[in-house]
Amino acid sequence: MLLAVAVSLKDRFVITADRDEKIRVSSLEQPYIIEAFCLGHSEFVSELCIPSNHPQLLLSGSGDGTVRLWQYLCGTELDCFKMSDVQASGCQKARCTVTRIVHCKQGDYLAVLCDGFSSVYILQLDVVAQKLNHRQTIAVTQRAWDVAFDDSSGLWILDGGMVVLYQAQEGHWQNILQHPDKLKMEEAIHGQMEESQDSVIGNNYSSLYKVSLDNMAQYQWKKELRIHRTLNKRALEPVQLSGHSKRTTV
Repeated sequence: MLLAVAVSLKDRFVITADRDEKIRVSSLEQPYIIEAFCLGHSEFVSELCIPSNHPQLLLSGSGDGTVRLWQYLCGTELDCFKMSDVQASGCQKARCTVTRIVHCKQGDYLAVLCDGFSSVYILQLDVVAQKLNHRQTIAVTQRAWDVAFDDSSGLWILDGGMVVLYQAQEGHWQNILQHPDKLKMEEAIHGQMEESQDSVIGNNYSSLYKVSLDNMAQYQWKKELRIHRTLNKRALEPVQLSGHSKRTTV
């Protein structure tokens, strides 16, 4: 099941992710030629992102609750960031799916969304150290449906039916209350908001997780039942007292 697709700069490679935890790097002109695999996720891969100013790198999000940094042409994992490390202890869930990763050229910031969490997580890509570092958690009023960076490095968040703008000021992202484009964007999405919310709500990631069955207890119970029936059957069978005698007892 194909879940995410990304195309490298100059349209040389197509990168695909599927339910079976694999990230496949293929030639775009000849997709049957697989250049590399990026292996490491323990659950389905739900999101892919290639930073436009670092075309050799790949970011991936998964149902295992991690964001991973790859040098995808050789399939090398450079860093693994666990989203559970930055989520409040009172709202941790057994399962966390990374649903959105967007990149900002200026400062190499990343905005990350997770399914079921009303926060936007700001990470920063350290290209020299090849690390992902947490910088800030932005709490929203209702629910963050989507995020995007504009050309001036502004972070737009779709919070329920509202559009919220954040900008980095001295390394800290702050809410910009007045902006001439906010009203235009709210008017543009207002008519389609109800339909968009219905489609997002219908996207249930729980069905993509692997199902693990513990059938050992049932197996042991059935085995003991078979042994018990066999012993009872033997106890009821006639037993011959002598090889020459026709008398039997039960």
